[in-house]
Amino acid sequence: MDEFDFDRLMEIQRMTASSIRRESEVDNKIKILDILNELTATKGKKVQVEEVIIEAGVQGLGESEVLSTLDSLKADGILKEPEIGYVQLT
Repeated sequence: MDEFDFDRLMEIQRMTASSIRRESEVDNKIKILDILNELTATKGKKVQVEEVIIEAGVQGLGESEVLSTLDSLKADGILKEPEIGYVQLT
């Protein structure tokens, strides 16, 4: 294996790791949205973040993953925070 092959291999590895990370983030968003849909009977109802963390924990997500995913969903405009400690689907 020469230097070019090694560099190419490292580039492929970085691209693969990045792709896996994005897929994981999308999976987490789907899980959190499913949880929010379960916790809200009607659109417009706000949910305590703590409830989401607890339910997500049952499904194998850690608190930091949940909070990061909620922040990402807020940045995407899918969620809003009507008051501290609560989230709501938009």
